Amino acid sequence: MNKHFFIRVGGQLVPVTEEVYREYHRMNRRERYLEERDAVHGKVLYSGMDTDEMLGEETIPDLNAKSAEQIVVDEIMGELLRQCLGLLSEDERKLIDALFFSNSGIGMSEREYAAVSGIPQQTINSRKARILAKLKKLLRNKK
Repeated sequence: MNKHFFIRVGGQLVPVTEEVYREYHRMNRRERYLEERDAVHGKVLYSGMDTDEMLGEETIPDLNAKSAEQIVVDEIMGELLRQCLGLLSEDERKLIDALFFSNSGIGMSEREYAAVSGIPQQTINSRKARILAKLKKLLRNKK
């Protein structure tokens, strides 16, 4: 006696081989088992929290995003830094600009600046340290 095997696809019964039928039902049972196991352990799929207005995935917090407070603090500190940089001499500003702000915000290395300016790298290093200490003092006084 030949048995006929069917699976429901889009509301219609589709004839399939016995092998396809058994594999289809094996996969369905495996999926149900995993869902049952997740339910026992209290796990919930974010897709289960979907609403008409929002996807459940949108409720996942972005841990890399800055908080509103941190954005405000960064803005204030940036403004203070700009004010303090304005208090430096032209030569000091030129050195700081080259080392920290040139090359798309990456800055030049001390060795690169030494080659361009003709000033020894050790001199550049000591000037940079002195200027940064001055900026630190200016920033403390501005707070």
